[in-house]
Amino acid sequence: MSDIKSGTEKRHFTRIPFQADATLFSPAAKKSWPCALLDISLKGLKVSRPSEWQGAEHDHLVMELLLAPHDIKIKIQTEVIYIGKSIIGMENSYIDVDSATHLHRLIELNLGDSDMLKREYGELIALKE
Repeated sequence: MSDIKSGTEKRHFTRIPFQADATLFSPAAKKSWPCALLDISLKGLKVSRPSEWQGAEHDHLVMELLLAPHDIKIKIQTEVIYIGKSIIGMENSYIDVDSATHLHRLIELNLGDSDMLKREYGELIALKE
């Protein structure tokens, strides 16, 4: 995730601290691991590193987050870009329209600044072009 940077570089996407239970899936290994979502942005996310996970940078994983009590599911295809002792940093590589709508709303509610969210959304779209 390009928003994991050294302290001297400016983040382009605001990370929202958001703690929730999540699940990581490896389509290649056909395995899943429970984890905890630690923060999320339009561009990426950070989760707790499951002790049983033996992955590597550039692995492709799917993160699934269920937001209770509404049973809203956010499913994001990701690429691992950082592995720490207790965390995994991932960049979002694909998100379906329904999940993107829920993610947008989650960030909007927690950011409290719709203008900043619009700017970041514009930057995300520019990166994809």
